[in-house]
Amino acid sequence: MTYKKVESQTDINDLVTMAYEIWSKHFGQMFDSDTLAKLIEGVQSEAAILADLENGYEYYVIQDNTENIGYFAYKILYDENELFLNKLYMYTNHRGKGIGRKVLSHLEQVCNANKVKSITLTVFHENTDSVRAYEKWGFENLGLIKKIFSQDLIFDDFKMRKTL
Repeated sequence: MTYKKVESQTDINDLVTMAYEIWSKHFGQMFDSDTLAKLIEGVQSEAAILADLENGYEYYVIQDNTENIGYFAYKILYDENELFLNKLYMYTNHRGKGIGRKVLSHLEQVCNANKVKSITLTVFHENTDSVRAYEKWGFENLGLIKKIFSQDLIFDDFKMRKTL
């Protein structure tokens, strides 16, 4: 398994396609199609990804040989002494195979190299499979926060932290 940094326009285009496929499948049961379309547009469109990159987030595609199987994005927040894991998504057929744990192990190495002491993230509170996975991987649930995507898209997310 390798991690390919998203740098070129082609990488971004591939990521947008992958994000749409993964989010549609994963969140299709949780949200109606209009809400899902607004969410994808708000956080995983080309414009949203470009804005994240401009704001210091790093995106990586998870590859198994040459097959794209998922992606993650993070930003190191030195003032808070943490790495904020903004995205970690995989195609359904690659979940439950230890890939997420490997990505988190990689991110712990990134933390060590940058002398930050924790990994934080937010996860939709009804995304119970992901919440359970993060808890299994050593994350503490810090409780609910409001996540504002737009004026008409406000969700309750759990904030989670793993102290290293």
